[in-house]
Amino acid sequence: MKRTKLKGIEGVIFDFDGTLAEMKIDFPSIYTKVYELTGEYGMDASKLKETYLIEVIEEITSILGGEAGKRFYETAIKIVVAEELVSAREASLFPGTRELILWLKEMGIKVGIVTRNCAEAVLSVYPEVKREVDLFLPRDSVKRIKPDPQHLIEALNALRVADTRCLMVGDHPIDIKSAIRVNMIPVGVLTGHSTEEELLDAGAELILADATRLMDEIN
Repeated sequence: MKRTKLKGIEGVIFDFDGTLAEMKIDFPSIYTKVYELTGEYGMDASKLKETYLIEVIEEITSILGGEAGKRFYETAIKIVVAEELVSAREASLFPGTRELILWLKEMGIKVGIVTRNCAEAVLSVYPEVKREVDLFLPRDSVKRIKPDPQHLIEALNALRVADTRCLMVGDHPIDIKSAIRVNMIPVGVLTGHSTEEELLDAGAELILADATRLMDEIN
């Protein structure tokens, strides 16, 4: 279902990579390195329940437990961060991103960024982020990351906006499903790797070619 206009919006929370910026993180390479590390600890990665990268790392950490789990987690996260920072060196904000954020704030709408990326990578791409948005919640600022609802719940509480009057804008089904879980309005953008069909199947109420099109939709 496509809404004709987004009325009474109090807040907009954005994903980062694929939504506001293009980072081209080499996830296959990261998974390969993490699974190789898993093998060094005598574990079979094919038997894991989780599929998302950070959750895979957390699952293995929990299974190993103790000092072994701690060592695995620290090493695995270093692998992830290193790859994120490599990507960030070549990354850039999509055209119009900062203008969109400024426009939203001029409209009196609170703006947040909630991302599974680490803070250092985002700051490398968008150094002004903490100054220009009302809330910045990267992976390393929270205990649970999306699709866990706690990530968005923390954002909503910090922004002090009503869930049903706040958009979650993202390029991945994770963003859409996370929004639905906390009664936010899910908006998909086609600047990442997901198709319109995938975003609609996840429950997006509105699909935009890119995030800047919000300026045409918010009334």
